[in-house]
Amino acid sequence: MILALFGGLSEIELLNALLGGPKTEGPELVQQTFRATNPPGDFETAWSQFLRDGFASHVQIQDQSPTFNANAAGPLVQNSWAPPPTPAADSPEIVLVGSYAMDDGLYANNGWLQELPDPITKLTWDNAALMSPAFAKRLGVQTGDLVQIAINEKSARLKPAKRELVIAALVSPGHVDNSITIPLGYARKMPEFSALPYAGGALKEEPKIAEQNGFNGYLLRTAANPHFAVTGAQGVESVKVTKVGRTYPLSITQEHFSIEGRGLVREATLERYRADNDFAKKIPGEEERPHQLPSIYTHPPLDAPQQWGMTVDLNVCTGCSACVIACQSENNIPIVGKLQVAHGRAMHWIRIDRYYASRKPFDQDRGDWPEDPEIVHEPMMCQHCENAPCETVCPVNATVHSEDGLNVMAYNRCIGTRYCSNNCPFKVRRFNYFDYNQRPVGKKKIAGALSIYEEYFAPLTTKGAPDIIKMQKNPNVTVRMRGVMEKCTFCVQRIEEAKIAAHARAGASAETLIPRDSFTTACAQACPTEAIVFGDIKDPESRVSKMKKQDRNYRLLEYLNVNTRTSYLARIRNPNPKMPDAANIGVASLEEKVPE
Repeated sequence: MILALFGGLSEIELLNALLGGPKTEGPELVQQTFRATNPPGDFETAWSQFLRDGFASHVQIQDQSPTFNANAAGPLVQNSWAPPPTPAADSPEIVLVGSYAMDDGLYANNGWLQELPDPITKLTWDNAALMSPAFAKRLGVQTGDLVQIAINEKSARLKPAKRELVIAALVSPGHVDNSITIPLGYARKMPEFSALPYAGGALKEEPKIAEQNGFNGYLLRTAANPHFAVTGAQGVESVKVTKVGRTYPLSITQEHFSIEGRGLVREATLERYRADNDFAKKIPGEEERPHQLPSIYTHPPLDAPQQWGMTVDLNVCTGCSACVIACQSENNIPIVGKLQVAHGRAMHWIRIDRYYASRKPFDQDRGDWPEDPEIVHEPMMCQHCENAPCETVCPVNATVHSEDGLNVMAYNRCIGTRYCSNNCPFKVRRFNYFDYNQRPVGKKKIAGALSIYEEYFAPLTTKGAPDIIKMQKNPNVTVRMRGVMEKCTFCVQRIEEAKIAAHARAGASAETLIPRDSFTTACAQACPTEAIVFGDIKDPESRVSKMKKQDRNYRLLEYLNVNTRTSYLARIRNPNPKMPDAANIGVASLEEKVPE
């Protein structure tokens, strides 16, 4: 059995204690249950057989036929046909949903998911009250303003109750008016540790209660209205939302949401695609740009027998962010915390850019919001430019090109000038402002009133991560230190592993090429829709080569002459023309003109 961490209890040990049973170890409790099934023969032999097989073959499963309860089904059918009450501007509906990252709070201990930007709002480490721009304007609130939600309940038996929650507002374009959406699963008060012991050890000190992240939406939830509350619903007398007058800091990774006509995400309706299947190669204002910028920079030839590249099919990308977590797990990307995310220092090697597109022009810089927008997602990682702007400005050659087409990093050369990040047009490089991988779990305030923390004050920083954090790291990937730049490497450790395996199989022969499509990157492996495809672009029969041959294939910022190894496949939409919003679909490639 696995030794419990920090002297904790397993689930069955906790249940046994609650039931008043004698203090018994978890394995013994399982053995007691197994003994009660009367296994045949010698107990030790039967126990070993049970552990080996994973099930008890002598226990017969007894099925129970389902029965139809007509008395219970009748009211359900009747209530399902009753229309819900209509929310109003002065009495909105409150919709309670599961969090995309936290679920119902199950994953509150997972720092990867806490720091994962929400696919729609790009909010991290918190939840918020999502509302439309029009409703926010009526309340007089902006993103970060605190609002108070009060639900007055009525009951014939009990005394009327009032449920209240103070929560930060977040304005979300496209959200329905007169409605507020609150993700659940936040506001859990976590214990604060100064140092974590080894596995099986006891805590050296009593944990303090740390600052909570997010807001407890469960305070508004009842058994009668588990999913939404609106005036006139069962037991709800009124719903009021008012501005509090204070603000709450939110860490959002993407504030700008307009494509600005730059041709980043390209899409078209099926009708337009059939009329012009070369639309993905065109961007607004293309005739005003030089076809190819002159260059005085030369680089060594890319003469390796295999050349690596990637495609991202926007037609099937859902923005789920599975690739972000897979990359973080594979490449030892640290968690930086809410404060550092707020400073723009998130370390994810892949970000999922989210843009709003609207047929009606809008100017975000003037405070305009898109009307009836559609959302488009675009995974953005290092593009591995063959003519990389980052390489020309590094004074110590810390970022260079490999013979197989990778833009690689030599971490022990990097002196942290950050010239490369400044010169990258895609902004995909990440800088280690602190030793994120060499710090204890939790945080200590040096000056509480000034919010100065020990891990961000170099002379007082305690170095050294707990063993459980070290065990989480991938041993095939370097753990970066303070002052070093890092970025996507196309999982170079997997490429090298495949090369070593190919040489081992070849033996004395010269057939040392990696077999076609025999491995892939972590992001491509985790993508549930296979939107990301990686492979050898020099092999015309590889998956990635065939994807790049499609007429939907395009590369970003081609007019800069960077020659990216990563390309994208434009998105094709097929809206039903009879639907009222058909004209607002597939408009991301239209030029966004600034309104007069």
